Amino acid sequence: MSDDSDSDHSFGDWVENGSDSVKCLICEQSFNDVPEAIVHCSKDHSFDFSVAKRKYNMDFYSYIKCINYTRTQVQEDENFNPSTLFELDSQPWNDDKYLSPVIKDDPWLMIDIDDVIEEDKSSESGYTVNFENNQFTLSSEHFSHIQNKIQTVTKQLELKEKELADAHSQIDQMKDTLTKILSARPEDSINTASTINLEDDQGYFGSYSSVDIHYEMLKDKVRTESYSSAILLNASSFNGKTVLDLGTGSGILSMFMAKAQAVKVLAVDEADILYNAMDNFRENGYDDIIVPIKGRIEDVTLPVEKVDAIVSEWMGYFLLFESMLDSLIFARDKYLNKNGIMLPNECNLFISGISDTDRYNEILGFWSDVYGFRMPSLRTETLNKAQVEIVPIEHIITEEYKLCSFDMYTCDTNSTNFKVKFKLNVNKTCSMTGIVGYFDSVFDNENPVTLSTAPYSPPTHWKQTVFLLPDPISVNKGDMLVGDFQCVRNIKQVRSLIVTITINNKIYTYNVS
Repeated sequence: MSDDSDSDHSFGDWVENGSDSVKCLICEQSFNDVPEAIVHCSKDHSFDFSVAKRKYNMDFYSYIKCINYTRTQVQEDENFNPSTLFELDSQPWNDDKYLSPVIKDDPWLMIDIDDVIEEDKSSESGYTVNFENNQFTLSSEHFSHIQNKIQTVTKQLELKEKELADAHSQIDQMKDTLTKILSARPEDSINTASTINLEDDQGYFGSYSSVDIHYEMLKDKVRTESYSSAILLNASSFNGKTVLDLGTGSGILSMFMAKAQAVKVLAVDEADILYNAMDNFRENGYDDIIVPIKGRIEDVTLPVEKVDAIVSEWMGYFLLFESMLDSLIFARDKYLNKNGIMLPNECNLFISGISDTDRYNEILGFWSDVYGFRMPSLRTETLNKAQVEIVPIEHIITEEYKLCSFDMYTCDTNSTNFKVKFKLNVNKTCSMTGIVGYFDSVFDNENPVTLSTAPYSPPTHWKQTVFLLPDPISVNKGDMLVGDFQCVRNIKQVRSLIVTITINNKIYTYNVS
């Protein structure tokens, strides 16, 4: 309630150095005290605070806002009619900007409306206000009461200022995002990599703080044993080395590396599961080898300049969902030694045609009769979202086609955006109901290991990603289906993907999220 030059004054100084007289809110007339001015406003301007207090259940803050609002209106609007203000159903002063005083050291703001309007209450509480020799004195209780009020208002103003600053920041972010969306051309989206901010990642890292998701990954024997074999069967490559475990999670990969005689393992994770990993390191006697580091790799500072190897289980559904590849590339470019090792070092993305009319009808046919009602819009929503499930090998009806390969030593953040032509050789006459995507990860060392998520391999927690066709396609054995497959990041949710498949001049779009 004062500018910076007054910030060192005490409340007592503020009171004693107040105005010599109390100016009316409406006219130029002055009075000895606020109660006298309130009586004048009611009598001469039909501006009755006792009416307002009862009608609007006015409290201390409403009173302050009303005073500053009234002064503002009187200054800005020569036609302002105060007599009608308290006839309104709304409270036009109900805006926190009116907590700031219009007049410095305004005596109106130093008086609690309860003390002035409700005289009985004031006398009972011992609150007294006496004016003498152009100064006024307060009872100690009243003085303490007003001090508390001022402290409350000050804290509230500080909070509102912070909220306003945050709101401005969010608006700027929204403007920036909207500008990118409106200015982006479809052909540009292939070559544009999005930046993932920490604010956008709270839900993502929050999900990985749950024990359930780590239980699912750890009990995935294909996944976990592939990493174990790739590390322990090639232990000589890591003996005495410094290793970065990116996205350590439960810490299992760090402990494999410690078991392989790595001299130091830096276990980095932003998710709170890291605290559980720390317990796991201590429980297994590796807390002197494994160094837990909480935070995003983009934000933390490692205790070493370079590492000899980076291990990470970064792959998501359809390989690229979740976009953790960006963090891996950041870590590689900043911390990996020139001849360092990446685990895995190569990933390949494949598609095949499938025919499963029973499953197709189960997923999509459901919306044709929902307890006697048709729900076609929900069928469309289902079609637009890729399905993650296990595809039995007998439903694969084409040879597989490799869409692309990712060399972990050379790929960049734009690698997740690609468009390729594909050819699917049909080996069965039937009705093709969709296309299935899957990947493998290669650990190419002295004793190579390949982790596959293909339908013909043992199932993993990644399962496969199915893109259902709106209308099944009749195919014959020996046919060759030619089309385009495009994958781009979803600009609205940068960890998810938008896949566009073109077959027989028909375009189908899917969300992988």
